[in-house]
Amino acid sequence: MATKGTGRGPLIRSKAAAGGAVAYQLVRYEGETGTGGTPGLSSCIYEVYIFVNGFIELRLGNWANTGGVSGQYTAAGVGTAFSPAANTSYVWNATGTTTTFNTGYTYQNGALVAGSAAPSKGASATATANWPPAGWTSLQNFSVDDAFVTVTLAATTIIAASRTAAYIGSNAYITFGSGSSAWSALSTTNPALDKFMFNAGDRSYQQVGYLTAGGSK
Repeated sequence: MATKGTGRGPLIRSKAAAGGAVAYQLVRYEGETGTGGTPGLSSCIYEVYIFVNGFIELRLGNWANTGGVSGQYTAAGVGTAFSPAANTSYVWNATGTTTTFNTGYTYQNGALVAGSAAPSKGASATATANWPPAGWTSLQNFSVDDAFVTVTLAATTIIAASRTAAYIGSNAYITFGSGSSAWSALSTTNPALDKFMFNAGDRSYQQVGYLTAGGSK
């Protein structure tokens, strides 16, 4: 498992790069460990920044998911595992088929910065009265099992291919190339798509959205 520990030194939003801002798309997922839940009360929260240079910043908030499959993998199962933990952020370069997960970091000005950060809209689920947050577009606002929603990307190299969309799965994975509702016998090769997996299993989501205008950091 290639993981660096804590303490080492459209739809595009930007975060800043060493020498200039790097554009990103920001997605928020609010889901449950099982096949159903109540919007506004979800126990598994993540936000993922997908930078146009292929770097990824994942921020976990409350995170009740355990087990399942976690990591970055090709359709054939080539990749790198990591161990998600609540209230922890991770950064990795997703341009290749394998990577190193930097635990307890954020990505700012094109560089790793030590220290975890909470999801921008909080570690807990968003109250239904406040969904979507101001400046965000909602893709999901009720509980769904075995489904996915689509987020448009600027052309970005992810897992050795140019991508213009990310498919946010209810079962705690993100696929590229197409979406998937696979829920049973999930593994590094199932779904048979390039993917990021975060304790992927038979889960559900209640609220999913993306930052509408985008920006940079």
